[in-house]
Order: sequence, then structure tokens, then C-alpha cells
Amino acid sequence: MELQVRANPYCYKGRLRLNTANELLNTSLEVEQRLHEVSLPFLVLHGGEDKVTDKAVSQQLYNDAASSDKSFKLYPGMWHGLLYGELPENIEIVFADIISWLNQRSEFGNSRLERELKLQDDEILILKHK
Repeated sequence: MELQVRANPYCYKGRLRLNTANELLNTSLEVEQRLHEVSLPFLVLHGGEDKVTDKAVSQQLYNDAASSDKSFKLYPGMWHGLLYGELPENIEIVFADIISWLNQRSEFGNSRLERELKLQDDEILILKHK
């Protein structure tokens, strides 16, 4: 399996730069403190066997975000790189879930409902900060 994953041209094989790692850490810490401000629709995807990021933080984003349109999908047996570090059949599953999520939300297009949901999310965010 590892050879198949490594053969994927989208799988980064270089070393992580120290400054990149530092920026990722700083950004992650800041985002974690501001999860309650997330009010737009979002989809969180996380591999159940991810050794790079903690799935508890993904669950916390889902739980704490003010958005009324949010989804959390945990993929048992999958790792960190859901779109590049998995077997092709697993990558297809993840892409199918993303496309399905996007299709469900694009049926409405740029409609009045979309604007109303955004206003509703903004009101929830404002009420949480009072």
C-alpha cells in the first residue's frame, strides 16, 4: 500500500521546512481559539488513523462553529492525506463525498435562501459575543 501511495504524483515527498511547520502551528493555535467565529457552511474531513493532526480538533471545530450548515466526516482506516496519501479507491470515496456535499448546496444557486442563511449565521455569531 505504501508504494501505491508514494507513487501518487500529488504526494509530497520532501522535508517539511521549519518555518512552514512553525507557521502551521501558530495558525492552528489561532484558529483553534476562534472556532466559534466560523459561520459559513463547511465540511470537515478527517482520516481515522491520521497521525499528523488530532481528530478531536476537527470534532471541536464542528461542535464549536456558529455555522448552521456544517458537516463532519471521519474516514476509519484512512490517514492524513485523504486526497493524495491514500489508495485510489479511498481517494474516490473522499472526492465523491466532497462532490455530493457541494452538489447539495449548489442546487440553491445564488438564491435568497443562501443570503438568509448567511444573515442567520451572522446573527448567531453576534448573539454569542454579547
